[in-house]
Amino acid sequence: MFAVSNKNGDVSVKKQRKSPIHRRKENEEEISLTECEELQARVETLNNENHSLRDELQRLSEECGKLTAENDSIKDELTRFFEPEAVSKLDAHLQSQTNEGES
Repeated sequence: MFAVSNKNGDVSVKKQRKSPIHRRKENEEEISLTECEELQARVETLNNENHSLRDELQRLSEECGKLTAENDSIKDELTRFFEPEAVSKLDAHLQSQTNEGES
């Protein structure tokens, strides 16, 4: 350790030579801190994305419920105009086309 005097003659700065092990430990702490900050930012990003996806899922679930109710209403109306068997056949036909489109 050594001291440096300023222009007033006072000892103002002390400098200690750090061992390589001590410097390496400080570097590891800095890296660890950087990694921690990066992970915190990643967690925040993922939380925001999760929130957005939950909102979208809720919106789509509500839309699906509305469309299901609309479909049921249309089926009821068709049943009033045609016999129930014709509506069942139409429903089965549409379901088979949907299944073909999924495969």
